[in-house]
Amino acid sequence: MHKQGRYYIVHFKELFALDGKPTNYSENDQARRNTIANLLAEWGLIKLVTPDQTTTNVVPLNQLKILAYKEKDEWALTAKYNIGSKKVNYEHSEEEGRKED
Repeated sequence: MHKQGRYYIVHFKELFALDGKPTNYSENDQARRNTIANLLAEWGLIKLVTPDQTTTNVVPLNQLKILAYKEKDEWALTAKYNIGSKKVNYEHSEEEGRKED
């Protein structure tokens, strides 16, 4: 997630919570997010601002599936959250539908 010139690594369920949607974000979800952030830092792809916050509550690597870029086409990757998607006002849509009747 990018906000105010900074990037944040978040679990998609955290984004649901930020949007006020129901979510079942768990400690295991947080642990997987922490493990992914630590791996990205270890690989030199990011620099963690507060690395001490991701050292505890991690998962073993066998709980993650890491794909090589060349394997990407062999998988059906689906987005579980779309950042910046337009919100639909269902009440407004229903009223418009009634006017057309």
